[in-house]
Amino acid sequence: MSEVKRPTRVVVVDADNPMEEVRGEFFWREDHERVVAAARDEAYRAGYEDGLSASSSRAMSTTVRVRVLRRPRPVMRALLLFVVLAFFVSLIGGFVR
Repeated sequence: MSEVKRPTRVVVVDADNPMEEVRGEFFWREDHERVVAAARDEAYRAGYEDGLSASSSRAMSTTVRVRVLRRPRPVMRALLLFVVLAFFVSLIGGFVR
């Protein structure tokens, strides 16, 4: 790619007062995006290598989680029974009318 020749000294003026020069360090947008993309790629590459080395350094272990299913408590059973009965009563009430 051929490098675009850009001016090194650019005067930036205030939009509200064009007679006032804005001082500071400014970058061309394309150059900024190129630098940010290169830094992003480098950070991704470094993070990937760190993760790969961390995962290979640890011994591979298999973890098995066992979950014991408990039977519902009596209060929960009564509540469930009440909800089911209320549902059927509301269905029967709709047919009776």
